[in-house]
Amino acid sequence: MKTLIVGRDSTLSVGLSATLPDPILLSARELASTDLDSVLPDEPFVLVMNQFQPADRLADLSSPTAYVDLALTTTARLLEKIVSYDCRKVLYTSSAAVYGDNVVCQEDDVPRAGNLHAALKLSNEHLVRAVCDERGIDHTVVRLFNLYGGQDTFSVVARILAAVRGRRPLVLSNDGNAIRDFVHLDDVLTCYRRLLAPTSLSTVNVATGRGTSVRSIVDAVRLRGHRLDTTSVPRREIRMSTADVTRLACVVDVDRFANVIDHVLAELAEPSLIPTGRRA
Repeated sequence: MKTLIVGRDSTLSVGLSATLPDPILLSARELASTDLDSVLPDEPFVLVMNQFQPADRLADLSSPTAYVDLALTTTARLLEKIVSYDCRKVLYTSSAAVYGDNVVCQEDDVPRAGNLHAALKLSNEHLVRAVCDERGIDHTVVRLFNLYGGQDTFSVVARILAAVRGRRPLVLSNDGNAIRDFVHLDDVLTCYRRLLAPTSLSTVNVATGRGTSVRSIVDAVRLRGHRLDTTSVPRREIRMSTADVTRLACVVDVDRFANVIDHVLAELAEPSLIPTGRRA
């Protein structure tokens, strides 16, 4: 069965296109100017919607209309069109941001969208559920937590690795004290492959269920002997965001998911990066 993946440049989309059978990878901007009938398969297919404003431009409101069109209108256009096709599953990638400052983050918790990004993600969630429920289309909203790995260059994990390798300072928000649930791309891909099959999960957290502070990753890197200079800037941010993964554990073995500190230390264990005085 073909898989239509929207959001060409995202790390998740690239990973999915490399692992799923018969992928069709499209950008949201392409869909905005394309006749959807020319790209939607005539045979049965599943749809993965990863489109949103690029992570490094979430605060760019130079064109509010373009921002909302990319974040919300693309979803509406796709949903309006697929009802005339044999779409067997819709999987929408939402964000942990919809929970706001919530220590537990259970799927039944009332969302606390505290910014535009989170509010638009939440609006997309409601739109996907409403249309798919009305048309009887199987669907799952994935609330994805802090993704790292693959071709990612934006996450704090990627920036820590780049700072060590490039021997340059790392800028932390609030001394790195925020606690996040970091989940590796490979584990996310495992989840998506399972969730694209028929399931009763309308909404599910994709995460590890473990909280790790950015500061603890930095400390682990330094204890291993790597130089990592940091500066801190005050910034308004969510203090803690860790997922309840009870639902996810029904479809995958969450206990086998990668540990972010182990991943960072393994990435830095290349011979050229082993500190002076230690053996390769």
